[in-house]
Amino acid sequence: MPATSPVADGITFEPATYYSATVTDTNPDCENLGKTFDIAELYSNDGHIITVQCGLCSQLMTITSATRLNPQPEVM
Repeated sequence: MPATSPVADGITFEPATYYSATVTDTNPDCENLGKTFDIAELYSNDGHIITVQCGLCSQLMTITSATRLNPQPEVM
């Protein structure tokens, strides 16, 4: 099974849905350790396998918050 970013307690994702999210880098060997980043559009795929990687260390980042976008972006 593919790797999935860790997700804070209480966050669930619906399949095929866009969210705005906040992620945190938890890799102690990375310059981004402890930094948070806002993601304007995070797509949930199947609702279970969601990954966000750090641009510096390529490790998975922890999803600390997520809000369903309303309205959902239009996909062409």
